[in-house]
Amino acid sequence: MTAAMITPSDALMKTSELSTQEAKRQFDLKVLRDAFVTCVQSDHTLVLREYVRAYEELCTFVSSLGTIFEWATNDLSLKLNVLKEHERLDPVNYHSIQSMIAYEVESGRVLSRDTPVFLPSGKPLPNGSRTLLRLHRALAFISAFLSEMRTASDDASSASIAWSAYSATMARFHSWPVRYTIHAALKLTLPNRQDLINKLLTERTPDEINVFSDEIIQSCNIIERTTHELFRKNGLTKLA
Repeated sequence: MTAAMITPSDALMKTSELSTQEAKRQFDLKVLRDAFVTCVQSDHTLVLREYVRAYEELCTFVSSLGTIFEWATNDLSLKLNVLKEHERLDPVNYHSIQSMIAYEVESGRVLSRDTPVFLPSGKPLPNGSRTLLRLHRALAFISAFLSEMRTASDDASSASIAWSAYSATMARFHSWPVRYTIHAALKLTLPNRQDLINKLLTERTPDEINVFSDEIIQSCNIIERTTHELFRKNGLTKLA
């Protein structure tokens, strides 16, 4: 739940090119919990709309950390808008992560970076699987970060916790300059553990935070494992 989740990318469109509603409101851990939990159906079908809703709430949280993370929220919004546009145009094939990957593999869309669909600006809409892969890689980080935050002492450095979680998960996908930038951003801006938890509270009790965090971690782990297996089975783990 930091800038380490999403890194600067060679995005093909501006956020305004895709329909989106960005409500200026306070982050709510319960909204995040509800979205991640609802994303996972009883048969482990992963509902794409709820997946996007969870990430939109994470975006609200990252925005609250300060303007230094604006690049992260912009990049996140771009990727979420790609998935939202696919779901809007084709709600059947893009109902779940499973149906999206199956459709893009079977139709051959996954073989190219972009789809045959064009935006009003004339730019092509990126394929959903490639976009999802970038978001998918962050789930392991989110889970690791929350897990370490729950057991750390109140005066622990949330920046150190975040860096440890990032190094164990997402760092291998990033170049040295990106890792350096993320480390500097974390070190300079993240407060200690208790102050960060106070930001998460937003009228939630400590007990609620513990319960919600546990449910988020469990859902993230299911989503991460299920999605990884889908990418692996379809030979998409190194999708460019």
